[in-house]
Amino acid sequence: MVHEKLSKNYEKLLTSLNLKKFRQKYQLFTVEGDKSVSDLLSFAPEMIKNIVLCDDRPEWLHLIQNQNILIADKGQMSKISSMSTPPGIMAVCLIEKYLQKEFSSSPYSIYLDDVRDAGNIGTIIRTAEWFGIRQVYLSSGSVDVFHPKLIQATMGSFFRIKIEELEPNNLIQLTKPWIGADMKGQPLQQYVPPGKGTIILGNESLGINEDIRNQLEHRILITADSTSHAESLNVSIAASIFMYHCTIQSD
Repeated sequence: MVHEKLSKNYEKLLTSLNLKKFRQKYQLFTVEGDKSVSDLLSFAPEMIKNIVLCDDRPEWLHLIQNQNILIADKGQMSKISSMSTPPGIMAVCLIEKYLQKEFSSSPYSIYLDDVRDAGNIGTIIRTAEWFGIRQVYLSSGSVDVFHPKLIQATMGSFFRIKIEELEPNNLIQLTKPWIGADMKGQPLQQYVPPGKGTIILGNESLGINEDIRNQLEHRILITADSTSHAESLNVSIAASIFMYHCTIQSD
């Protein structure tokens, strides 16, 4: 079977997709790595425009034979990849197809207010799927939904969870009550979850912005052990604690 080689022009386009402005311009995003591409093929193959395969990864050819395949050498993969060690397989996907996809819903949602680390958001999305939460919303100040490192960190959950940017004036559509961390809030171990709502998490350094924090109906404190000298929790860990408590207690 003969496959087309990756052209210099398309190589340049794919390299540009590491930047948000070019993802928006071309309405394309990339998915890298064996696990992520495998899940994409299983759960959302309609999103795929083409697949770029390194010439040293022939074992993939029979798995993607129904796709438009472009063959690249290691040098080209290094240029187009967002990863320090390119995995040798990349799917180029259509943003329009992602936005058109229908996802299942759940009683709880997550809203991330100005969370800037792609790895943190990806971990939160992956954890949300684990606990049955099917909607994750990002503020416009958070990492772009289609950031390649965010997608990679979800380990495939990206294709099974609704992830959407939500502007501040549209927050009214978030399910009530709004649940968030507060240093003066009710201790988590005493909190009885409502069975539905939106868990809100804020910026890694500054927390939830004041306008949103003032609208929280449920203010919760994750208490530290009396012997702890840790200053704070990573936002993805705090999110995991909230998700576990709310979903397990609601079952």
